[in-house]
Amino acid sequence: MQRASRKHPVLRFFAVFGVATLCTMVIGLAGAYIYLDPQIPEASTFRNVKLEAPLRIYASDGELLGEFGERRLIPVAIEDVPEAFISAVLDTEDKRFYQHSGIDYISLANDLIQLGARLVGINDDRLGGASTITMQLARNVSFTLERSFLRKFKEMLLSLKIEQELTKQEILELYINLVPFGKRAYGAQAAAVTYYGKPLEELSLAQLAMLAGIPQRPEAGNPINGPSWALRRRNQVLSRMLDQESITRSAYDEAVASPITAKVYARELDLPSPYAAEWARQEVMGKVSDLYTGGYEIYTTLDAKQQREATQALRLGLMKYDRDHGYRGPEGQVPDALLAQIEQLYSMPTPSIAAEFADDTATRAASAAVEVDAESTERDADPRAALAQALQQRLDERDTYAEQIPAVVLRVEDERALVFASDLGIGEVQLTDSRWARLYVSVDERGPRIRQMSDILQVGDIVRVNPRQVAGAGAAPTWLLTQLPDIQGALIAMDPQNGAVRALVGGYDFYRNQYNYALQAQRQPGSGFKPFVYSSALSRGITPADIFLDAPLVFEDANLESQYRPENDNNRYNGPTRLRQALYRSINLVSMRVLLEVGAGRVLEDVKKFGFDMTSFPRNTQLALGGGTMTVAPIDMVRAYGVLANGGYLVEPYIVDRLLDQSGNVLYATNPATVCKDCETAEEKPDTVAGGDAGSTRQEIAADGSVDGSTDPSPSTWLRTTVLESMLNAQTATPTQQAEVLAEQVLDERNAYVMQSMLRDVIKLGTGRRARTLNRNDLAGKTGTTNDASDTWFNGFNHALVASVWVGFKDQQPLGRNAYGSNVPLPIWIDFMEEALADVPEMPLLQPPGVVTLRVDKATGLPTSVADSTTVSEVFLAEFAPDASSLMSGEQRQTEDIRSVDLF
Repeated sequence: MQRASRKHPVLRFFAVFGVATLCTMVIGLAGAYIYLDPQIPEASTFRNVKLEAPLRIYASDGELLGEFGERRLIPVAIEDVPEAFISAVLDTEDKRFYQHSGIDYISLANDLIQLGARLVGINDDRLGGASTITMQLARNVSFTLERSFLRKFKEMLLSLKIEQELTKQEILELYINLVPFGKRAYGAQAAAVTYYGKPLEELSLAQLAMLAGIPQRPEAGNPINGPSWALRRRNQVLSRMLDQESITRSAYDEAVASPITAKVYARELDLPSPYAAEWARQEVMGKVSDLYTGGYEIYTTLDAKQQREATQALRLGLMKYDRDHGYRGPEGQVPDALLAQIEQLYSMPTPSIAAEFADDTATRAASAAVEVDAESTERDADPRAALAQALQQRLDERDTYAEQIPAVVLRVEDERALVFASDLGIGEVQLTDSRWARLYVSVDERGPRIRQMSDILQVGDIVRVNPRQVAGAGAAPTWLLTQLPDIQGALIAMDPQNGAVRALVGGYDFYRNQYNYALQAQRQPGSGFKPFVYSSALSRGITPADIFLDAPLVFEDANLESQYRPENDNNRYNGPTRLRQALYRSINLVSMRVLLEVGAGRVLEDVKKFGFDMTSFPRNTQLALGGGTMTVAPIDMVRAYGVLANGGYLVEPYIVDRLLDQSGNVLYATNPATVCKDCETAEEKPDTVAGGDAGSTRQEIAADGSVDGSTDPSPSTWLRTTVLESMLNAQTATPTQQAEVLAEQVLDERNAYVMQSMLRDVIKLGTGRRARTLNRNDLAGKTGTTNDASDTWFNGFNHALVASVWVGFKDQQPLGRNAYGSNVPLPIWIDFMEEALADVPEMPLLQPPGVVTLRVDKATGLPTSVADSTTVSEVFLAEFAPDASSLMSGEQRQTEDIRSVDLF
């Protein structure tokens, strides 16, 4: 009894102590909850987590054109994730994921043990990281990565809330899409594309296990930065999958034996279009605050087929010009030490370079095997492998542009050369493909003909090769010698009915030169400006049949040291010439006489309607030739020619169709001013359109129907407003119905018709007749060549598409005495239009009311009743059409024009 009584106080003490401890813990936990709960976000926010995805820019049909943003994230639904990857993640990171409610108490105990180990001085990299998937999700979304007790408690509390708000599948899907994988990749799908260049579903078990192991050390432990650690971690993942019976022993053995195959892949674009993507990006800047992280999508007006062909046509055209003018020599030479190694190892010719290729294939495979283990201090004993690595490092200093790959010449023979190309290995360049490479002397001169490869290349030269020409399997690849062109160019194509830009290429290669020549280049338009001078003349009574004298002009000017004597390009003169002939043959002196008759002030007043910025336009005879101080950009020319193509309406080129958020909601949509010839008018439409500025032809419409910006008041009050549904992608949200904006008519449609008929003759009979190879009768256009051919143009169109091509040097140097708009930019235009118009039916040119057709004499331009080879049909504005009484006046004009030679 006494013994029991002595024990009773001890039991009582422990009971009281236990209760007190429990109360303290409850109070502590309650206090911690009260303190921490306001500091953590609501779990409901995880239901609508906004993934930090980059800005993506698409063509109208959904092909990816460009991407902007630091994070690379590609969302993937949980049902599309391979089961093997899910098993790899859960078996490694949280094998009791489906049993716990956010906190794995066994793992928590492990954390406490690790903490105790650290307190006694044990520091092991294996310690830590026992957080559940839910806790890791909480950390990645809401907290920093800094380790602290406070952050850990917050993670635990938030994890409990998340588990109550989301299902296990929703939590797992968020985790797989948000966890960092290094190399700017967030989410498993982006990691698959970054390291293997393909989606998750196409990866092997070894590759999936590699990805599953990366999140523990995403930067230092990925297979690029830390291949040895990544390999051990991958095998650890596979071991845990085997322990959990997620994979078989045979699958494990095969995966463990697999080498590292990861490397960094850039996000593969469907249709790389950096010039167009950059313009689209600039257009939406300021619309949203998180443009580069909010996962926004811009759908452009670009037609993928036309954009692809524009890029190809421009590059091929610029490369052709560059090749035609000779080889400027190698880009550089390897250092003497490498040169000595090359000469030692590759000096002996072989009967077939295929043997060299076979040796090189084995060498590169051995070299790649060595590189798998970054901690290996041994190097392959093969000296060629060491040389290949050294050459690759040297070539890595140079970028690849438009399939023009840097390479080093290893050996030169009479008929061929052996080269080592960056990331490709050894191949050959043949003499038969390289005879173009005569030495460049000037734009008008090349060196002697090529007789052997040593006339072009020397051992150690750093050159460029194009890998398109490849031999069959097992044979040595044959590449084409090439060089980076100095010439630049631009192409822009637009729908003349609403201004939608269908194709845009701003230069040879964006990553070599980001300057967008299509939008920014201010260059002389040359003869490409003549149609607007002629249009002004038509509106003021001059007709296509009027005779002007093609003969020398002399201008006296006290401010000049000598007389100004303008000339035709070929220094030939044709005497009396009909206006139509003068345009399609691009006769300079007739254009000047037309300007003198109309007056520079009146011409400037009229051409302003075409949307030109008049700041640089001269008020002298240079206006007739598109020269002097006058400068325009290709986008200006495509806008102006659009007026002629659509019957007289000014439309503004635009590229952004709509801006979408991550959920597919339309935030902004462009509502372009559109040509509508048959629309009813609120009041009678005037017979001729007055001059003056055109109203703004573009509005941006928010999803709520409000207009971002305003339109300038237009003098043409007859334009009506109707309601039109915005034409948006059927898979996205559609904004409120918007008012259709009608394009303003700035030119009499009859004037546009007559100009179209004259510009069609440029292609049928004149300087643009190369385009007859397209076998279409609905094409019109005009060449343009400036003094010394420092700028060359072709601007052309039909009812569906207007396109301008410019080619020139960035420093405005001459292209050469044989360079013209008809043989440099026109072939590019032809190549583009051949594909762009392949499915576009021809449309006849319908003669509008108020235009009459008469037979005129080819020599005099006077009306005649004769219908033979000496006459031709001509079109006239009705009020200016000749009649019998005009015969004398026509002869008088010719006589006065002839006398004008003596007036200057």
